[in-house]
Order: sequence, then structure tokens, then C-alpha cells
Amino acid sequence: MKNCLLFLAVVAVLAIGAPAHSQYIFLDVNGDGHDSANPLEPGSGSDGLNSGVTSIDVYFDTNHNPDGSTATCDQTVSNNLTINSYEALLRSSGSGSVSYTSWTDNMGYTVNLVIGGTNGFLAGGTDCWIGLGSSTASAPNRYKVGTLHVTVTGTPVLSFLPLGGSSLNANAETAFGTQCEGIDFDNTYKLGTDYPLNHAFGTPAPTPAVSKTWGAIKEMYK
Repeated sequence: MKNCLLFLAVVAVLAIGAPAHSQYIFLDVNGDGHDSANPLEPGSGSDGLNSGVTSIDVYFDTNHNPDGSTATCDQTVSNNLTINSYEALLRSSGSGSVSYTSWTDNMGYTVNLVIGGTNGFLAGGTDCWIGLGSSTASAPNRYKVGTLHVTVTGTPVLSFLPLGGSSLNANAETAFGTQCEGIDFDNTYKLGTDYPLNHAFGTPAPTPAVSKTWGAIKEMYK
């Protein structure tokens, strides 16, 4: 882990007898636009948290898997995985701490989605909730949605959390608004349902989405 704790956020669906779709979200510290913890993401250096880090970029790739393959809408393939809003629910842990200062949007979004927050930002204790939206959708792509300004002590880890994962607010989640219907038909792709994890955040390498038959899954639990 290159002398400091790396952080990684990779989201993937474990499909049963069907193609596996997923979205890729990650954090970038060194400003190269890549996730250094993903061996399939060539970059210019390590993304690690230490006392010299003052800003963290948040990326949503709406239509690609961690291995770079194309992801499509799980409900209606012709409905694109556009983006017109984003939410990121983050928690720090490990050997150190993160103090969240402010959020700078990079998408031009102005609609505040964070209940009790200002300008799409709310922080308390180890957690931070970010969320902004727009009436105009952007095409499927990889986006740096914004930059989180922080003060770091030690070498902590940052992890994304799903809905219900924080005491900041029961509605806080990690998600993005999209043309695709989503599993709840609310045009929102949510961490934990639309793109559930198949491994833990904070691991040093991603696990690409893999298709599994029901028989293969039963074998795993024998």
C-alpha cells in the first residue's frame, strides 16, 4: 500500500444468469484523474491520505465497470446511463482522521440534495454527505463531480456508504440520478441496490463484475 493507507471505491453487481452491469466511483488525491488502487487504471502515482492532503476529487463513471468494460441500463438498455445529480456519503476510519471543510462542485449543479446541509454539503464526526442536482442531464461518461476540501491527520481510509449507513440523516446515500429507471424505478442508481458491492471498500484492487449461475452460487456456500 505504498507506506500509506490507500482508499478505493469500486461498485459491481453480481448477476445471476445474466450479464453483470456496474458503475465505478472512486476518489483521486494526486489530481491525475485515475484510481491508483486499481491496477487497470494507469496513473501518475499513489492516491493515499496523509497530513499533506488538503483536497480529494470524487469521480463517477456512469457507464463503465472497474475493468473498463461498458455498462448499460439494467432495465431498458436504450435508456442511457446519463447523470443529472450525484450524492456521496463518506466515512473516515483507520489510523488517523479526516476533518471535512467544504465542497466545490465541478458539474455546474445548483440544486441542494443534502437535508440540513448548505450548498450540497453536510459533515459531522467521521461522516460527510455531499449532494447536488440539475434539471439538465449530462451524457454517459466519467466525471469529476467535484472536490472535497479536508484536513487529514495520520493515514486514515475513506469509504463510500449506502443508504442508511450514517447518522447524519436517514436519507443520506451514495447515488446518481439518471435516465435509466433503476431498480426502484425512481431514475436513481444507488449504492447497495442498483450497484451492490461484491467486496469491501478499502481493498487494494477491484473485483470486476462477474456473471454467476445459480448453481455456481450454491457451490460457494457448501
